[in-house]
Amino acid sequence: MMTKTKTRTVVAALCGALIAGPALADACLRPEERSAIEIRAMRSYLMVAALQCRTGQAFDAPGGYNAFLRRFGRDLSAADRLAATHFQRSYGGASRGGRLDQYNTNLANEHSQDATRGGSFFCRDAEPLFRQVVQLQAADISKLVVERNIIEGYSAPDCTTAPTPARRTARR
Repeated sequence: MMTKTKTRTVVAALCGALIAGPALADACLRPEERSAIEIRAMRSYLMVAALQCRTGQAFDAPGGYNAFLRRFGRDLSAADRLAATHFQRSYGGASRGGRLDQYNTNLANEHSQDATRGGSFFCRDAEPLFRQVVQLQAADISKLVVERNIIEGYSAPDCTTAPTPARRTARR
């Protein structure tokens, strides 16, 4: 037999699940949102690499971080808007001040930790990536994120019923 306290706990848990259910059901990524998350992951990775590696190539060289920003500025802004739309759709009012900001912070932290774990290999591998990415079309950035196994920092299923390949969220 349940006590009053246990009954209240069970009822509270069920209410929480019922309220959260619709938000959790919407926390899937549409194809354009997946691409936006991947583009944002590349920007975060390159930003950390530019700061961490501090080479001449990192910022102002023709294949540096600033060249990436100039080349893909519109695409990066569009990715930011799509990510904000996803978080708003998936998490409602908690999206702007909470979930999206938390995602941005966690992504940068994961890339910084990746750089620390990689040591000198991180910069060695990042330098050619700067040159490679500025030669791409915006649509190909997502493919490169997957090929290079760059941490995306966000895990949500695709909004389709088709199975998706495993995405790297963080190394542990």
